[in-house]
Amino acid sequence: MNIEYLEEFVYLADSLSFKRTADHFYVSRSVISRHMGALEEVVGVKLIDRDSRTVSLTDAGEVFIREAKTVLRDWNAALERVRSMQKGAATIVRVGYLRNAARPLLVPFVRHMAAAHPDVRLSLVCLEYTELRRALAEHDVDVAIAVNVNPKLSRNYRSTLLYEDSFSVVCAHDSALVNRSGAIALEDLSGHKLLLPESYVYSGLDRAVSALANEKLLDAGREFYQDLDMLVLKVQTEGYIAFSSGKNNAMFGDRLAILAIDGLDTSFAVSAFYHDDFLGDAFRACREGFEWCRDNLADRSPEFTL
Repeated sequence: MNIEYLEEFVYLADSLSFKRTADHFYVSRSVISRHMGALEEVVGVKLIDRDSRTVSLTDAGEVFIREAKTVLRDWNAALERVRSMQKGAATIVRVGYLRNAARPLLVPFVRHMAAAHPDVRLSLVCLEYTELRRALAEHDVDVAIAVNVNPKLSRNYRSTLLYEDSFSVVCAHDSALVNRSGAIALEDLSGHKLLLPESYVYSGLDRAVSALANEKLLDAGREFYQDLDMLVLKVQTEGYIAFSSGKNNAMFGDRLAILAIDGLDTSFAVSAFYHDDFLGDAFRACREGFEWCRDNLADRSPEFTL
């Protein structure tokens, strides 16, 4: 397979325009069309539907785009590492992270590493939970910043605790829950629609959040979100409630009401996990950097832009 065809497919899938894709790669639309046909022939399924006015992905194309982006990410990372070795450049450490889990500490970590360990270069990639666990298991990343919701992570990998957090309930300011005094009990949530993390995006975390809910109490209906913007929108406009972490709550500002849960352990931890072959000076530098972040996190704002 020609890697350029994959790059063109990813751009086409995002833009849904043969013209913009052709302009971006400085070729004609007929060239892009020919390349996409060749790609579909290699894959063996139809990836793109098009007519005279619209372009869309088939169901197979929707699945393949996620895999294509993973292949391109790994390809570019491999090129970066090989070229750096040839030039005698600094050691490259591949850090995979969950966006929301890493948000409070990624910026200070990168800055600290640049100042304290300039001989270590960080290659950062944001991954979904399932992809991150796979990348760590297959040594596609050296370090994974992840929510420790699966005991196998702690059993199978060395780790550095970064921070501890807990879930609370978030709802609209006009919700009847807001009128209750103090913390709410799980029973108070009966009859409210629940918004849960989508399992593909938050696999593992979705089970931890779902475990907080009592199926018999939360029977008014449930839906799933893929990002925090969708969470905020649905909670504000459609009457849903959701479980959200303290670090995420800081980003909501005053848009949502935040309610503590009484009598329920909602705590969890975020850690840096290292695969078993990640050793030596680079490992020690990263561990020191993460420990520095952990020790200084309490004095820093959680609202960093990644």
